[in-house]
This record gives sequence, C-alpha cells and structure tokens, in this order.
Amino acid sequence: MKQLPLLSAMIVSALALNGCANLSGLAAGGTSESVPISDPPAVAPQPIDVLKRMATYLRSLDRFEVRVEKLTQLILPTEQRLHEDQTIEIAVDRPNQLRVEYKGLGGGRQIFYDGKEFTLNTPVAGFYAVGSAPASIDQTLEILYNEYQIELPVADLLATNTESRLVKNLSSRTYVGRILVQGVPCHHLAFRTPEVDWEIWIEDGPKPLPRRLLLTDKSVQGSPTMMANLTDWDVAPRFARGFFEFKPPKGSERVPFLTEASAAMSAATIQ
Repeated sequence: MKQLPLLSAMIVSALALNGCANLSGLAAGGTSESVPISDPPAVAPQPIDVLKRMATYLRSLDRFEVRVEKLTQLILPTEQRLHEDQTIEIAVDRPNQLRVEYKGLGGGRQIFYDGKEFTLNTPVAGFYAVGSAPASIDQTLEILYNEYQIELPVADLLATNTESRLVKNLSSRTYVGRILVQGVPCHHLAFRTPEVDWEIWIEDGPKPLPRRLLLTDKSVQGSPTMMANLTDWDVAPRFARGFFEFKPPKGSERVPFLTEASAAMSAATIQ
C-alpha cells in the first residue's frame, strides 16, 4: 500500500506557520458555547495573513488539548483505493511536556515526554521503550522523526517555529472563502507546492484554530489524499500531576528502540 510520505511534514506545518506548532481537522470541538460569526470581509484577506494569525494564536497558548480524526487514502497495487482511519489525542504543556494517545482496536499506543525523556508505550502488547530527550518539544520531535522514525501526524502543530516548512516552494495561494465546518465559520485556504496541494480551514473569530486539513500528495502515483479534522479543542486545560510522566504498568517489559519494540508494535498490529 502507498501512503502519504509527506504527511507528517505537511499536516504539521500547515498547523503551525510562524511558530504555532500542532498541524495535524475540522470539527466544532464538542462545546455548546455559541460561536461568534463575523461579517464577511469586504476584501478577501491574504491567505498567508490568515495563517499567521492562526500561528500567532496557537503560539500564545501555554497548553492545549486537541483530538485529531485522520483519514488517509491508501492505494493498493491493483490501484484500488482504501481509506484508513486513525484517532489521535494530543496534550501539550509548553515548553517541555507532551502526551499523545493513538486510539485503536489493537490497544493503540502512547507517547510520553516529560522534559527529560520520552517513552513509547504499547499497552496491550505490554512493551515500552525509553529514550533520553532534550529540553524542548521542538527538539524532541526532531529526534523522534530523525533518529527513531516516529512521525506525529500533527508535529508542526506542536512545534514553535515551522514557518519555512509551511510556505516553502509555494506556487500558488488562494483564499477560497468562508464556510461552515460543523457549524463553525471558517476561512478556507488553498495552497500548492510542486509536490503537494493542500487546503486548510481556520476558524473565523477571536480563536483562529485550525479545524480541518486536506492534503493531496502529487509525489506519489495516484495522488492519494489525507484529511484531518481537529476537534474537541481545549485551550485552557488543567492537567493532573504526573499526567505527562510514564509509569510502567505492572507486568510490562522495557525493550530497546528499533529492535524488539518495533517488532512488538508490528505484531500487535497497532493503528
């Protein structure tokens, strides 16, 4: 099956221009609070300006939680297209605490980062691996990707300075208009690069949160797509003490990265 090789780079970059960090969907976020609807702009705003407002707002958040509902298109050797769903819950407490929960029928997996080390845990399989980590989320994300081949679907959403990834090699930028995304008024933007066409829907109002991201990867035969809806935003969560620290469950076994840990994850068929 062919997947989107630029998924992590783009879903995250789209969610974190100018240092917002936490890419990664469109949804109202499960709140009954009414959403203020502004008047349509007399003149269409510049797409980059809308992105920068989103980035500035996200960067201003000391902590947040978000749920990512991701739908990735897979292309079989027969050219049949399948779609793979994945749900990820992300919690961030800047500058150096992160927790990621990958949900799945096979038990899912977890990533913990507490400012000193990061842990990859597979609860059902009963294995976990630990690595030393630098003192910031940004640096830790780089290590996870470059040294351990662990990609977070909205890595740039978690970072603090990813502007270059987002706007690099843009061949076009378009303000499509305003549209309701699950009842939330959003700015709809579209961009093109030599390898990827991508769209993003950003909430219109005092909280310019990313609500949906859609990517089309032209670098892969068949141009598969990936869509992510970002829901259940909480921009002022309260985390319990120890929430970002990993405590090995009774009976679990510590294994090294990229050897037994990788085999255990594959055997568990974790989504």
